[in-house]
Amino acid sequence: MNLNLFFTRRCSLVLIFLLAITLLTGCSQQTTTKNGEQIQVTDLAGREVKLKAPVNKVVLQWSGSGGAFITMMALEGKTVYQKIAGMDDGLKINRFDMWTKYSEAIPELDKIPDVGNIDTDTFSVEKVIALKADVLVLPLGLLKKSQDIINKLEAAGIPTVFIDYHTESIENHTKSIQLMGKILGKEQRAQELANYHQEEVNKIYSRLKTITTPKPKVYVECASDSPATYGNSYGNYMWGALVEQCGGNNITKDKFETYGPINPEFLLKANPDIIILTGSYWPKKPESLRLGFMADQAESQKLLQAFTKRVGWSELKAVKNKQVFAIHHGISREVYDSAVIQYLAKKFYPEEFKDIDPLQTLQEFYKKFMPVELSGLWMMDLQN
Repeated sequence: MNLNLFFTRRCSLVLIFLLAITLLTGCSQQTTTKNGEQIQVTDLAGREVKLKAPVNKVVLQWSGSGGAFITMMALEGKTVYQKIAGMDDGLKINRFDMWTKYSEAIPELDKIPDVGNIDTDTFSVEKVIALKADVLVLPLGLLKKSQDIINKLEAAGIPTVFIDYHTESIENHTKSIQLMGKILGKEQRAQELANYHQEEVNKIYSRLKTITTPKPKVYVECASDSPATYGNSYGNYMWGALVEQCGGNNITKDKFETYGPINPEFLLKANPDIIILTGSYWPKKPESLRLGFMADQAESQKLLQAFTKRVGWSELKAVKNKQVFAIHHGISREVYDSAVIQYLAKKFYPEEFKDIDPLQTLQEFYKKFMPVELSGLWMMDLQN
């Protein structure tokens, strides 16, 4: 055999062998670093955070109020309990109907340790450390209150990330969903969730640009106590932000940075065109507006009507014209608030959005993403 040909073939075989080894090594490294690989993310506070992903032990706050719980339910399904190392009791207390429904479908939720609540100064750093959590996920509203907690947890090797649904912007909703998808290793599912939200809200926002009629004056109140006590109204935050973005004029936008109860005289003077009262299921407050999985139509209508019997309300335009509406408090500042956006826009501009069905949107979201079935009463108009 020609020696040159021999050595050429020999060298080619060696090169092929070395290339195969390199490729196999590269694949092996990719496989071993996919789980437990350190990544860097930018959270909704603009912080660069390093953590190992996908995370397996998440600690949550504001579980029933725009925290990461509902997002995790939509991303993880019935096995969500496996990823939650600890959480607050907000969902159990403030969204009792939702908690009951979810824990019936997923009994393991009831075994998740309670780590306390930052808002009530009961949060236990020691318990979170003992649980060997991978990450603490907080809503942006807790940024100022949580600095000491963040420092202590970071010293123990537990990072914190912030999400934000309360500003009610498409951008922050999308970033929050994508952030949760990235740290949980559910990026494709998260993108489906974000795309769905964007598609549904843009059915409203794209049309609002063409509406030139005067904006209705709107008053929103969380009816969490009784007709005798005025609940929280909102500045350019949460329900207040939603009203403005859906084409309404929020009469309390300049009254609060976030939320608070108004003076009744202010409302009577403002004389809004539309009143939105939000309800939930607060078992210890029998006169509060009851909506959700456990609500009964007749009972809830009676409770709604009781709020319109407040002193001076019979003279309000909204009451005279039956423009008083109720919607579940817990479906704002969440991944399914596209239903809220559609509901508000339809009440503000019924002709322009007569083809929109917000309840159907909420039902569709549950079918597509949630591991439980939707039932009960979530939206209601004042009847005669």
